[in-house]
Amino acid sequence: MLNSNSKIEIKIANNIIYYLIIFFIFLFWFSYSTYDNISILILICFSILSLIIYSLIKNLRKGMELGTKIFHILLIFIPITFLLDIIYFYEPFTPPFFIPFYDLVGIKHQHNIILILLLFSLIFVKLIGVKIYFSISMKINTDWKGDEIFEFFAQDIINKKIILLIILFPLGALVEEFIYRCLFLSVLIYFLNWDLVFSIFFISGLFGIAHYSASKNLGHVLSTLISSIIYFYALINLGLLYPWIFHFLTNIFVVLFYVQNRKKKLTK
Repeated sequence: MLNSNSKIEIKIANNIIYYLIIFFIFLFWFSYSTYDNISILILICFSILSLIIYSLIKNLRKGMELGTKIFHILLIFIPITFLLDIIYFYEPFTPPFFIPFYDLVGIKHQHNIILILLLFSLIFVKLIGVKIYFSISMKINTDWKGDEIFEFFAQDIINKKIILLIILFPLGALVEEFIYRCLFLSVLIYFLNWDLVFSIFFISGLFGIAHYSASKNLGHVLSTLISSIIYFYALINLGLLYPWIFHFLTNIFVVLFYVQNRKKKLTK
């Protein structure tokens, strides 16, 4: 029987694999809509397929529920579909139903130092608010009602966890920024003709709800909602690189808050 830490470790390892799959899908999209190189597309497809098979085998050895097996089998259809598209239907143009990668919001970058420092200052102020919330929140202080992944890293810092953290946090932040900010916003304003401001608040709400499912903490939802709006502003005015950096740094600081919070609990 696996203990809670082992289950979270497996969850983190699976999350890394899923993030990598999404990242390679992102690379396929980039290559497909920007360049004309079938060999790169095929290499990416086999990379996705290899990750899925590796994840399936690894989880089967440790025990896997039927739903997770079905999920992995369904995932296999993604690279197969890509390969069929390349082999039978590939032509050097982007299909009309697909947003060209280079048209996505945030792909083109501007490097405005003053704006970067201003947004970083806003992130810093928000982090101060998070730190204060950690100090006064009874749920986090007494009941361990925080995000289980952050708590996992906060328990003890060993080499294995450091490696997981170095891989998970930058990769997870990049995938979340690409999906929630870059992709969702582009779909709403390009395909559905939604108002830009309304789209930002709508996606930010989804972003907050998704994080509530992880921690069941309304303070966490408010924090992610505020962060999301700042990230959107950075995306639109600076490009995808900057909300990714802000997101990654925020997660690192929150882990440090969890570490400090845990030390306070243990000394009581």
